[in-house]
Amino acid sequence: MVYLGLGAISALVWARLANVPVLPSWHADMVGGTAPAPNQYRPLTPWVAEALSYLMPSGNPVAAYFTTLFGMPAGMVEIAAVYATLRGVVTGVTLICFDRYLRTWLSPGAAAAGAMCLAAILPFTYLRVVQESDPVNLLVFVLAFWALAKGRDLLLIPLVLIGTVNRETAAMIPGLYLVARWRQRPPWEVAWRTAAMAAAWAAAYGGILLLYGRREYYCDVVMLWLNLSSWAPTAHLGVLFGAMWILAVLGAQKGPLLLRRSLWLLPPYLVLHYIVAMVIEVRLFLPFAPAIIPLSWWVLFPETRSDTAGRSKGRPARK
Repeated sequence: MVYLGLGAISALVWARLANVPVLPSWHADMVGGTAPAPNQYRPLTPWVAEALSYLMPSGNPVAAYFTTLFGMPAGMVEIAAVYATLRGVVTGVTLICFDRYLRTWLSPGAAAAGAMCLAAILPFTYLRVVQESDPVNLLVFVLAFWALAKGRDLLLIPLVLIGTVNRETAAMIPGLYLVARWRQRPPWEVAWRTAAMAAAWAAAYGGILLLYGRREYYCDVVMLWLNLSSWAPTAHLGVLFGAMWILAVLGAQKGPLLLRRSLWLLPPYLVLHYIVAMVIEVRLFLPFAPAIIPLSWWVLFPETRSDTAGRSKGRPARK
């Protein structure tokens, strides 16, 4: 209940910061198939919101709040209320899963503190720009890390499929599996499972491209000079995890194998996003929270390490 409450609070903060009045037209473009790239290639969340719009009663408290806050007409406020509700629920579920995931290596109290830390970070990633795929994207990555921590590797295939329909960032999951299991599992097994995950991503994303066709981007594709022309984007990125960036590197020296190796993906991920994304939108780097936060806790609170933590540093159990 605490985590669901934090999810609701997070959604209310988002409602104060996001450009909510444009959300109904953005949603109409997405479900109507007329949105520009890359938004149109991220259809999962809008279609879930569309389905929920038929289930939420009109005049619900969230819609009434938006009517008071923004003066939006009844025909537009309902879908905005759906997105706020969806964000609140998904965020709450993400925090619950993050808590359970952290218990792989940490005591329940430390895991709860890690989940609270993530909840505190999320509002600082909200900008006025409308990007509604982010909550589900973070949930997918938390579940992917959790599946790897528990040795449930095959669950990554459906996570890649679902995550890709929501956002193309799920392409990182096959790479995450590869670095986590390299020389920890038989080479043939690592090869075919990595190939299966990559094929799942290609099938999902390729299907989306075939369905919607080629679209013009609403922004510049290459953002490198914009990101380097000012200190602000890099400063925002540094503030996202603060000292935990450094603590994670320190924890990577002796921390759990999955977490240590996941940081191998951080340098190419940073380079790619400095080139093709707006780094000041630090929400793009939340998929590394499942590595940064527990590695930091590994250094800050060594007394909270679980008795089973050492198992994750070696070869995972065979299934």
